Amino acid sequence: MNAQRLREALDAIAAMPGMDGCALVEIEAGMVWHAAGHIGDVQHFAEAASDYWRLYGRLSHHFTGLGDLRASVMIHTNGRITMLPCGKGMLLVALTRQDSPVEWSEWQIRARQLAKLVDQL
Repeated sequence: MNAQRLREALDAIAAMPGMDGCALVEIEAGMVWHAAGHIGDVQHFAEAASDYWRLYGRLSHHFTGLGDLRASVMIHTNGRITMLPCGKGMLLVALTRQDSPVEWSEWQIRARQLAKLVDQL
């Protein structure tokens, strides 16, 4: 039941205006639990992008004065990868185009709701 609600919540995030796709990734292993969106390579992007997050984890002692990493955004020529923790041990990875009209405050609300579902599993 909770797994189905989790998939539905992620699908709803991926369907937001301006969102190309998103995935829920296990941080430690880099395994994608679920991916959604209208581009075909969401899962591959998410697996690769999660390496950025694990790199921070390995080097985090250099950044202790800044506090914990709350989100990471990589801006490429044609798009953007946004990541943030989403429940215990999980990462939400979102793919958007450079000029996409994403309502980021709504996205954050939905991400917090998704995190609660992750923590219930």
